[in-house]
Amino acid sequence: MGSKIRMLAHALCIACALPLACAHAQPTRNLHPGPLPAEFRGCDAAGSCHFVFETSVLPAVPPHRVRPDGVPHGAPDDIVAIAVRDRLNALMSSMIHQHKRIVLHDLRALGDGSLAARITVNEADVARDPVLLELGQRVAGTGQ
Repeated sequence: MGSKIRMLAHALCIACALPLACAHAQPTRNLHPGPLPAEFRGCDAAGSCHFVFETSVLPAVPPHRVRPDGVPHGAPDDIVAIAVRDRLNALMSSMIHQHKRIVLHDLRALGDGSLAARITVNEADVARDPVLLELGQRVAGTGQ
């Protein structure tokens, strides 16, 4: 019972932190509203992951930088941002080796020129990873 309460508390903290993490990236322009299969090419500490995918709207110059929805972002030299990068790289690389299907949902262009999407692996939302939820709680606790 206690772990369910902790998970709920983590989820609530993330939900409160999301507007802060994404506020700088508004407005958006929808580029691909449905699911879009993608090949993972690594993440950076700035909060973006690199993917190769094909869409009629974007030029075919891969890899594209995509900010995962629901994942905390920080300054590239911030210790939590580095931990988020490391966790995303470990999580996504592991999924590739297990032949899991990585899909981008609701791909959109952000006002700063970057892209954003909800990322799933075999239909499981990456942002719901317990380690990423805990890191998001740390970001929310520091007021970033």
